[in-house]
Amino acid sequence: MKKNIVFFALVISFFAISSCSNYVYFTEEIRNDLNKNKLDIEKVQYYNSDKIILRRHLTKDELELTKGTIRFENGQYFEEIIIPSKTKGIAINNSNDMLNIAFETGENRDLLFSLNDDDKYQISADNWKDDYGCVYYDTASYYIIPGSSNTVLLVSKEDISNYERKRRILKGRTVGR
Repeated sequence: MKKNIVFFALVISFFAISSCSNYVYFTEEIRNDLNKNKLDIEKVQYYNSDKIILRRHLTKDELELTKGTIRFENGQYFEEIIIPSKTKGIAINNSNDMLNIAFETGENRDLLFSLNDDDKYQISADNWKDDYGCVYYDTASYYIIPGSSNTVLLVSKEDISNYERKRRILKGRTVGR
């Protein structure tokens, strides 16, 4: 009997913890709902699911011009741009199955997210080599490091439920009542 109570308590705890997340994946279904309700996709607040790290190799001449974090590794200098998990971003451009999301202001400071096979918008690159994605960001080419390549877009549950609350579904009327 005690084992059943402990098991039941663990199951309830698991569901309570997992339901505490304030975010949901931004999917094609959510995007279609926004379009049906004539809501501008560029007015939605987006978040990245995981930390994104962009990295590029620096020459000694470029060391003074960098804006990101500089790392010295294996005798080489690298500039890194780090976008922490759950950083707020906005859509600045979109097409059928893609969104350009900017996490900071400035020209060419956006990343492309494309619809993947799981119906989520995942970070994308111009080309991929050995799990490193090459992107043009700000004024230079960077590589998305492999741990960041699975990052997808999230939206706030509260924002989505606010859109859904504005919808009213009628059940109809019956004759004589």
